[in-house]
Amino acid sequence: MHATRPGVIVALWAATAAAAFGIGRITSPPHTSLHESPTPDNLATSIRSALGEGDVIERQRRTASLLEQLNPNDLPEVLTLYERMIPVIGASELGRFFAAWAAFDAGGALEHALSWPLMEKRSQQEAAVRAAIQVWATRDPVAAQRASVEIASEHVRLREALLRGVLTGWVHAHRGQEGLGSYLAGLPPKNTRNEVIQHTTRELVRKGGADAVLGWAEPLLRDESYDRFFKQSVFRAAAAAAAQWDPDRTAAWATEHSGADYAEDGLRSVAKHWGSHDGTAAMAWLSEQPAGESRDRAVRDAFTEWSKANPLQARAWLESENETAFLDPALMSKAERLAPHAPLKALGWCERIHEPSPQQECLESTAKSWYGRDSVAAESWLQKSSLNDEARRRVRKTTGQQGRKQPGQQEPSPRRPRG
Repeated sequence: MHATRPGVIVALWAATAAAAFGIGRITSPPHTSLHESPTPDNLATSIRSALGEGDVIERQRRTASLLEQLNPNDLPEVLTLYERMIPVIGASELGRFFAAWAAFDAGGALEHALSWPLMEKRSQQEAAVRAAIQVWATRDPVAAQRASVEIASEHVRLREALLRGVLTGWVHAHRGQEGLGSYLAGLPPKNTRNEVIQHTTRELVRKGGADAVLGWAEPLLRDESYDRFFKQSVFRAAAAAAAQWDPDRTAAWATEHSGADYAEDGLRSVAKHWGSHDGTAAMAWLSEQPAGESRDRAVRDAFTEWSKANPLQARAWLESENETAFLDPALMSKAERLAPHAPLKALGWCERIHEPSPQQECLESTAKSWYGRDSVAAESWLQKSSLNDEARRRVRKTTGQQGRKQPGQQEPSPRRPRG
């Protein structure tokens, strides 16, 4: 592996270091542990002892305490130790060392990690690179981002580690998230931008919960200079991340933005995650929202996630509710989950659907699935069903019927259904 041009990293880091020195951030204040009081002569020895600790929590505590005291004088010996330990320590432990190194020399830590010929230890190298660029980004995210672009052009496989490190550092930057929204808006749309926005919103929740991510998203959504697609990505990611932490707060926030062109999936973004944690509360909130396709999608997603997390509770709720149009998407979801292994039960749920059109869709879809696996049993039901002649013809035209049961053939015992 060839090293990245040193001038790029060194020059950018030098500017960052000079600025950090001026505001007292070039080094952390000395730390003294009640359990460890290493001197420059025994820091590496003490770290080696800590890395051999069997208790995971104690090992992390001891190594973190010792690494806070890392300095340029001790660095060569400690670096030699960690490089010898690479075959037996995890990537996260190596990352902590590089974060400590980057606290006083991010450029040097990054250069060293990039020069390693670790083709068989990629996860360790990625952890080292990500830790170093992340620490750098907490001090000067713009400079770190510029360096990451240069590095990624020569180390393509490290692009994701570099990007995630920069974004995480930017979220936790000493000066706040200034410029982060503009940077994300300038990324290519589609999958890449959506993924990094999602990563950013998750880190914001880690930093300060729902208020942190919603507070960051709000001015971006109100800024007329950003296009609808960028705002849509920000809104969806912020709602999804915040809903997992504080669904009540997020639901109120999403409601405030209802009607905006970027918030057309607002109900769904919140309800999908709320449903997995508290399906009853999610459904109560949705029942108060205006009827329409947006609410139907949200009800369906919320019930699906609820059924995965707590199937017995979700079924009990479904059975206890009055059969109204509000319930139809949940009934459809229930039928779809049962159709592969209990088609008759699935059809029973379809028949409870209130509105004629979705009921017809549910019955026909379930019957097609059944007909493709067991045409004899499905035909017997079809002849007695409420489906009209045209719908029955569509069911019988089911294609791709590999494994279809033939007359007289014994069907394997199905898995016991949950619902």
